[in-house]
Amino acid sequence: MSIMVGLGIAVLVGCFPKASEVIRNLPVENKEQILSKYNAEQIAEGKVLFTNNCAKCHKLKEPESRTPEQWNKTLKRMIPKAKLNDRDGQLVRAYLIVNAKQG
Repeated sequence: MSIMVGLGIAVLVGCFPKASEVIRNLPVENKEQILSKYNAEQIAEGKVLFTNNCAKCHKLKEPESRTPEQWNKTLKRMIPKAKLNDRDGQLVRAYLIVNAKQG
């Protein structure tokens, strides 16, 4: 019985894309594109997630220290390490891109 439950969970987990896969496949968006998808409350939640999860392992970078392209590259590596789910990973990404160095 417990083997069947374990197999069921493994199958379910395998069916959902991991945050790193979702982030990897997202196009690099600019600030305006992000603001058309996310409201201020979601951006603020992204900041809290960034602060609470990323600071566990290292000093935080200021969002404006990188461009959206640079943040996308960083997030592809770091979101899996932080074990963020798809939703939380996208909120962190939204916060960072809205506040990223533009240009």
